[in-house]
Amino acid sequence: MKILTQTLAPIGCLASLLLGAGALMAPPSWADATYQLSPSSLTLEPSGSRSTGSFQVRSTGDEPVAVEIRVTERQMDLNGRETRPDAEDDFVVYPPQILLQPGQVQTVRVTWLGEPNPEYELPFRLIAEQLPIAFDEPEAVVTTPVVRISALYNFVASLYVAPPGVSPNVVLESASYQNINGQDALVVQFNNQGTARQLLTGLHLTLEAGGQTVTLNPEQLQGISGENLLAQNQRQFTVPWPAGLPVGPVTATFDLR
Repeated sequence: MKILTQTLAPIGCLASLLLGAGALMAPPSWADATYQLSPSSLTLEPSGSRSTGSFQVRSTGDEPVAVEIRVTERQMDLNGRETRPDAEDDFVVYPPQILLQPGQVQTVRVTWLGEPNPEYELPFRLIAEQLPIAFDEPEAVVTTPVVRISALYNFVASLYVAPPGVSPNVVLESASYQNINGQDALVVQFNNQGTARQLLTGLHLTLEAGGQTVTLNPEQLQGISGENLLAQNQRQFTVPWPAGLPVGPVTATFDLR
């Protein structure tokens, strides 16, 4: 992320000077200024005019709020744990830091600088992070500026870079019985072999074991249905063993409705 000069550079310096001069520290408050980030998801193309998009940061509080914007990679392991390495070299974010007055809306532009011809959709996170210093006018009886450490609010949006023509291709690689901490469990593993993400929305899972067949609907597949399976990624899920299905070897098929 290329950092371009913006208005908040002096804030940290000013705060340090005030603290060094013995400024009073007001207690944190969860009623501090808040803000919103939209949209929650944005897809860019890797080249051309659509390689740039925009988010909006809107103040919803009654006090100024300072926000920093950054982009990270989005890496997900087999169990859905997400890690977010910095992606500063792949994007220009402008402005990277903003100071919002009450009710103000700021547009933040994001431009892809990375690979112009990726083989599949690339997932990232755009993070709007409230900066920890806010300033109050001193009360009449106080002659020293007041620096308040604010409660922090972070918003995370999905950001994708997708070449034309990408599509998901999800396969169910395995389904098996496991005893986990004394509980019968079903473990299923999906693999998105395609070039675009797939939400497992409306998932129905049909299982056959011991001559019995059971179909699980989305309500019975909480923790699986609706999950995001990124391109070229695998996910493994564990749910309680279905009632009425004999414990043992199992075969499974699925569909998304």
